[in-house]
Amino acid sequence: MPSPIRALGIAAIVGGLLRVADSFTTQALPAGPLAALYFATDIFLLLGIAGIYLSRRSTTGMAGTIGAAIFSLGIVLVRVSAFGVLGSSGYQLGAAVALLGLAVLSGEALLRRHGSTTSAILWLLSFALGILGAAGIAPAMLMTGAGVAFGAGFVAAGLEILAA
Repeated sequence: MPSPIRALGIAAIVGGLLRVADSFTTQALPAGPLAALYFATDIFLLLGIAGIYLSRRSTTGMAGTIGAAIFSLGIVLVRVSAFGVLGSSGYQLGAAVALLGLAVLSGEALLRRHGSTTSAILWLLSFALGILGAAGIAPAMLMTGAGVAFGAGFVAAGLEILAA
C-alpha cells in the first residue's frame, strides 16, 4: 500500500479512537475542549474515509463511491452545525447523513464480499443502534453504543489498510 494511503489508514484509526472516546466525554469536558476534540475527530474521520475509499477503489462500485461521498457530506454538515447554521437539530441531521453513507458503503462491501467485513458489520451495527436509540429505545445507552461501533469500524478499516 502506498505511503499516503497508509497515512490515511492511520488517520482512520485515530479518528475511530477519538470517536469512541467522544462517546464518553460529552459530560466530562468543558465546552471549549470538547469542541476542539470533536473538530479533531471529524478531520481525522474525513481523512480516514479518504484512505478507506482510496484503498478500496479498485473493488468499490458506484454504491460504495456514493456511500463514501454521502458520509463526507454528513461530516461536513456536522461541522456546519457547530456554527448553528442548521439549527438545533443540525448535528443529528449530519450524523444521520454520515451514518447513511457508511451503511451504503458497508452494504456494497458485504454484497461484493471484498476485503474484511469487520468494519462493514460495525458500521451497520452503529446504524441500527442509532435508529433504535433515535426511536426512543434506551436512547442514552444505544446512542453511546452507536458511537462506539462507529469508531470501532474506522479502527478496523484503518487496520485493514495497514495490513495490506
